[in-house]
Amino acid sequence: MAGSPPGAGAQALAKPGNPGNPGIGGRASRGHRRDMEPVLPETLAERLFPEGDFAFGFGMQRPRQEWFRWNPADPEALEERRHWLSTEPHRHLAWTDEAGPVLQEAMALFPGAPIATEADPQPGSAPSDPTGKRNTGDMWSLSLRWEPDLLLLRRDAAGPFRLVAGAVCFPSAWDLREKIGKTVDAIHAGVPTLNATLGTRINAFLDRLPAGQTFERDNWGLAAHGQRNAHPDRALPRLTADATLETTWLRLEHQAFRALPQSGGLLFAIHLTVHPLVRVLQAPGARDRLARQLRSMPDPIAAYKGILPARDRLVRLLETDSPLPRTQPSISPRRSGIGPECV
Repeated sequence: MAGSPPGAGAQALAKPGNPGNPGIGGRASRGHRRDMEPVLPETLAERLFPEGDFAFGFGMQRPRQEWFRWNPADPEALEERRHWLSTEPHRHLAWTDEAGPVLQEAMALFPGAPIATEADPQPGSAPSDPTGKRNTGDMWSLSLRWEPDLLLLRRDAAGPFRLVAGAVCFPSAWDLREKIGKTVDAIHAGVPTLNATLGTRINAFLDRLPAGQTFERDNWGLAAHGQRNAHPDRALPRLTADATLETTWLRLEHQAFRALPQSGGLLFAIHLTVHPLVRVLQAPGARDRLARQLRSMPDPIAAYKGILPARDRLVRLLETDSPLPRTQPSISPRRSGIGPECV
């Protein structure tokens, strides 16, 4: 939902259009719902890069897996969450006094949800909680045990949803502190053309999100590194005019939305995986699909996503017939639950 270049987070409800992707009124995906689904890089091109020119699209669908349950998670990912929440809570954890009821309703989604204990590490400078330690402690405890980043929204007196709390360890180049307290329209204001083209539909979707149901979507971006945590304060490498396919990574944000009607709130979750672009391009037709998406992307959007300096070179490389190099591992979920492993 929130975001800055080159990430995809701010386009939480917008992605390149895909006519084959059912919207809120579409049918649920066929087949048995699994725990958090594995992400196989070779399947992502068709899933993320539709045929045709780039366009923001809605792209919402019923879940392909169960989001709100405890699964064996890779300790590396949770250890990284623990590191960022413990050492830099001011960057990765935000709280307002309106968030308490929303968090308590969100906790009820999880069977046997953890509550804060003395064994949990405590941050050196966690955001204050005017309503008492229980709420902040529970947010902290949940964020240490569940890999997706977590954002809580609540309707204000005028009706729009505002961001009231968040635990974001793996942002795609955006700063939670700049988004807290803002409405959805204000959060999306920096994304070129998004409010003009999809703002009304986004707000209507959030207003009508049925109780007891989860909806999900995918969003993608490109980066010059394979780090999960792309907070702007880290000053990580950015895409430049000398980018290559081998040095470019695809960031996939798998996003979920869940209404919390008792508190007038909304839960927005982002499960990030990071993949070497050359592995994603192994799929038939992937190079042509991505080349057309990049070539047709308007300059302001390409600049916002941090792609513009590298776009011409990447398109030229995609349009050549040179063989792709050996691939390196992805940072993606394991099959048994949420957690990264090399696949």
